[in-house]
Amino acid sequence: MVGALPRFRPLRPKASGDIVRLMDDRIDNDFGRIRACLLGEGRPDRVPLWELHADRPVKEAFLNHPIESIADEVDFWRLAGYDYVPLSAGLVRVAGVLGGTSATSDYSVYEESSEISWAQEHEGPITSFATLRDFPWPDGDDIDLAFIEEAAALLPPRMGIIAIIGKIFTSVWMLMGLERFAIATVEEPDLVAAVFEKMAEIQLRVCERCAAIPRVGGLWMSDDIAYTEGLLVSPAVLREHLFPPYRRVGELCRREGLAYIYHSDGDLTEVMEDIVGCGFHGLHPIEPKAMDARALKRQWGDRLALLGNVEMDLLARGTPEQVAAMAEDRVRDLGYDGRYGLGSSNSVSYYVPLANYLAMREVGLSSKV
Repeated sequence: MVGALPRFRPLRPKASGDIVRLMDDRIDNDFGRIRACLLGEGRPDRVPLWELHADRPVKEAFLNHPIESIADEVDFWRLAGYDYVPLSAGLVRVAGVLGGTSATSDYSVYEESSEISWAQEHEGPITSFATLRDFPWPDGDDIDLAFIEEAAALLPPRMGIIAIIGKIFTSVWMLMGLERFAIATVEEPDLVAAVFEKMAEIQLRVCERCAAIPRVGGLWMSDDIAYTEGLLVSPAVLREHLFPPYRRVGELCRREGLAYIYHSDGDLTEVMEDIVGCGFHGLHPIEPKAMDARALKRQWGDRLALLGNVEMDLLARGTPEQVAAMAEDRVRDLGYDGRYGLGSSNSVSYYVPLANYLAMREVGLSSKV
């Protein structure tokens, strides 16, 4: 939720250049551009901008004022030129809920440190069927979605919302602890199956509720299953426990006419056929170190839009000119058919300078398909 995030100071007083940027007459927020990119409904006029997430200091630097409300959140995505507002729903931040490890990072380009957190690696609160039974599971009908309805009421007429539904696989291993989960996939498969079933039940109900909210035009499953060199677990585990609920959400999206996007970092090569078979329309973020986006385009481009792929290291450490050159390269090689969305290969993090983010954004706003 926006109100729960830490506060960051704006970088500088508002200048005339900021006003010009925020009044850019090229911005025409239109979810039809998203549907054209993902569903092939016509051809977008330009490559749409795509991000799963932007950290608060980047958004505040762009707007030049603190983000204090859902209205401020909507303003960032609207004024930056996106055709949708991404809003997280369901059990997304399980590590925080469980009191996972946290630390303060000083590596920020926005004058303040940022707190980061991660889940327990060894053993989580669910270690047995008894702890599974006693865990204080939320009810999918009780999870607050009022902020999505509030955002929907603030949108320009043609803009949409994409609800980010997290996480099934990630939540399961966080609840069990990564080491404990990995061992249990071999030694206690029934326990693993039961945790997956419970988590999927909650997240699927949230998907159904989000799909019923006016102005929600898509569901985005954000659920990392891989690292740079390959999958975190055997494909058999994913095929048994994870891809079936993904397919159920895909069926929901087809019934309701919603776009359906998948996010996972890392190398997904082993399960690309499974991912496409779940009914996803788009794949994000395609880490350059893990997967060759051009090869993906050749093999899967007729069935799947590609989203992201601008290298995070370059976004963080490069010059605006280098970022623009890479973004132009992606638009040329991946966006020629309208089935590509320009964005980072992860998210716009607090260590990405505003000038670099703006350079990538400018390429998207200026592009033609």
